[in-house]
Amino acid sequence: MIDRLAERAVRRTFERCDVHIGGDRPWDIQVHDNAWYRRMALNPALHLGEGYLDGLWDCDAIDELHHKLLTSEVGRLQYGVKHLWRTLRARLRNPQSRSRAVEVAEHHYDVGAELFSRMLDQETMSYTCAFWNTGDSLSRAQVNKLEMICDKLELREGERLLDVGCGFGGLAEYAARTRGARVVGITNSKLHQETAAKRCAGLPVEILLLDYRDLPALGRTFDKVASIEMIEAVGPRNFATYMNAVHSVLRSGARFVIQSFLSEGSLQVCNEWFDRHIFPNGVTPSLEQLAGATQGNFGEPLRVQKMGPHYPPTLMAWSDNLHAWFKDEPHAASERERRKWRFYLHGLAGVFRAGDLDLCQLEYRRP
Repeated sequence: MIDRLAERAVRRTFERCDVHIGGDRPWDIQVHDNAWYRRMALNPALHLGEGYLDGLWDCDAIDELHHKLLTSEVGRLQYGVKHLWRTLRARLRNPQSRSRAVEVAEHHYDVGAELFSRMLDQETMSYTCAFWNTGDSLSRAQVNKLEMICDKLELREGERLLDVGCGFGGLAEYAARTRGARVVGITNSKLHQETAAKRCAGLPVEILLLDYRDLPALGRTFDKVASIEMIEAVGPRNFATYMNAVHSVLRSGARFVIQSFLSEGSLQVCNEWFDRHIFPNGVTPSLEQLAGATQGNFGEPLRVQKMGPHYPPTLMAWSDNLHAWFKDEPHAASERERRKWRFYLHGLAGVFRAGDLDLCQLEYRRP
């Protein structure tokens, strides 16, 4: 009886956003195990993704499925009782404390280099949103993004650039090679540090395994600072600490550029499935939260450029690269791992298409 009620409720919920279970359109869902209905009825924010990982359902167009869910009232399903409890817990403790800061590196980045080398563009190894012009390849679009950041920084030869959350070293290499900058990149990922150091060998680049909270202790001053999609790992309780740390090492009058996910509302936690399987403890900031964090140091941004439409083609290009690798090497990853990356990349593309998340570049100047 309970299972039938759960199935009926889930079917009706999806029908409200034009998704049919058992339908023949690309965004319709094919259910393989009726146990999924009860799980969805209990916690849809988690079990939409968990059920896909477990093979309980399939869908040809996961990106369009997410788009339809989030452009209807169904998208609010993630804000249930469990979401309220997670929000309260985040307010009572600091999920992004120093001791927890390495969790995303250990869970997501440090699991192995080959997957990222296969997924990302070979020229820059950028695991952040590209900037697309008509006809661009993924590599060209990533170079466009790096050029834009260097231009906004007004980066000149011989200047000292700090890259906070340097990833695989794409910006550090590009800034040193094309602008003649001297670069320090910091990261809390051992894989990032090792890969970036190899990429930048022979260039005036230093890659440090360092928490952003330790920047003041470096005793160095920089002419420019950039941070590409790193602040999402900082957390709302630490946004001001992060901005103060950057402010403390940036010379007066110098520029600071951030590329960041952007949430319309001020959140304390992210989607539960995303938190569990992709970026533990990650939280997308809102403009209001960033304004509060910069009130006592940088003040208002000089400019905010929104770039949300550029993320879906980036995510789908990464997915195409992984699909080609999995097709050529069937044993490269388990079926569950493949499904995880497909749900993550295609689902996030749908989230951006629906406007539930945005992406922006913010330019600051130290007074």
